Amino acid sequence: MDFGEKLKALRTERGLTQEQLAAKLYVSRTAVSKWETGGGSPNLDSLQAVARLFDVSVDDLLSADDLIVLARDERRSSARSNGLLSFGLLDMLAIAFAFLPLYGVDDGSFVRMAGLAEYGASVGFGVSFAVMATTVAALALVGAAEATTALAAVRRGSRFVALAGFAAQAVAVVGFTATMQPYAATLMFALLVAKAVIGYRILRS
Repeated sequence: MDFGEKLKALRTERGLTQEQLAAKLYVSRTAVSKWETGGGSPNLDSLQAVARLFDVSVDDLLSADDLIVLARDERRSSARSNGLLSFGLLDMLAIAFAFLPLYGVDDGSFVRMAGLAEYGASVGFGVSFAVMATTVAALALVGAAEATTALAAVRRGSRFVALAGFAAQAVAVVGFTATMQPYAATLMFALLVAKAVIGYRILRS
């Protein structure tokens, strides 16, 4: 018997409905239904909860091949979640771009480095300042969304959020380059490369 058949047999033997089993496992009835019909598989935590509830071992519920597949899926899921959290933290570092002296301010005889607000004042808070300030704010917000999605273990939409982060950071690199801010552009590009490396490792996992 496969896992779904074993689960249904154990549930029926205990006289439990799918709703009652779902309540004991703290999952939805739909999840239990999918497990029993082969439309989905529980994660490791849910599998261990099933084993404890019915006083059986995990080995009794899954074959060796199924355990290998489950372990692989768990590893991939963990890598994705950790990667998305790393993306979020790197994107939230954009907040530092508002305060670090990364922007050139013309002081007449020389150009000195200043924070974003001081740079904005020196150019009358014009278009270049608006581009950079919007970029920094957008990246920080996307980073917060990425971190929240990772910590809440939300799978749906996580790929979209990660892609939005990459897009926002690429736009930031272009924006800082276009406004002739080499230090900010270089640092932002380094963060983008770091994210690309993390993303590559996730895809390899």
